[in-house]
Amino acid sequence: MLWIDRNKLRTQLMAGTFLNLGSATSVEIAADTGFDWLLLDLEHGSGSVADLRSMLLACRGSSAAPIVRIRSVDPDTVKFVMDSGAAGIMFPYVSSVEEAKRAVDCIKYPPMGTRGVAGAIRATAFGRDWKPYFEQANDKSLVVVQIETPEAVDASSDIAAIDGVDVLFVGPLDLSVNLGCPGDFSQPKFVDALSKVVKSCSDHNKTPGILTKPGFEQQHKELGFRFTALGADSLAVLQAMDANLERLRQ
Repeated sequence: MLWIDRNKLRTQLMAGTFLNLGSATSVEIAADTGFDWLLLDLEHGSGSVADLRSMLLACRGSSAAPIVRIRSVDPDTVKFVMDSGAAGIMFPYVSSVEEAKRAVDCIKYPPMGTRGVAGAIRATAFGRDWKPYFEQANDKSLVVVQIETPEAVDASSDIAAIDGVDVLFVGPLDLSVNLGCPGDFSQPKFVDALSKVVKSCSDHNKTPGILTKPGFEQQHKELGFRFTALGADSLAVLQAMDANLERLRQ
């Protein structure tokens, strides 16, 4: 079972990318590239829960920890995703302390949470590693809550204070839309919101994360973001296709 390296999470830049094509082959290519973590997107991506296990298998043997973004804080989906061998879950649009607490409750075993316990699941090598998995899961399963609204930014300190929340991950496009500056990551009110999230994380020893974009990587590093993703498999294919066609047309 490949978990996120907690020492790196707290002290170093952890590089990731988004995978939204629902393709195990795409996941395999990304896993072999050398990213620290991969985001398998079941919220906006083309893949379904039925595709998830093959995507998780495509990470096997690599050093990239698979994090799965689901559509909402749903206990049944959380249980299936974690039983399937994910290292953690990204919960979208978390705007309150109550939602963040529900996310932690769903992903953690009792007494910390209410996740159901099973022995013969893929995460435990179908029972061979049940005891070590059970003993480590509460400490090592990663809880990533997305900060995508002004309300979430305002509540970020209280969210970061919750035991079990590991990463406050800014969804920049949603946040920019909700702040009234769609897609403009340079607006002062947007940058101020990012700074507030980073400070909340620093105050509570949690990790700030963001999906950055070309031209903003250095700024986001300097602001303090460490759990950082850039690009997606769909964008990589799109850009390569456009470039190839342009070369042929010249």
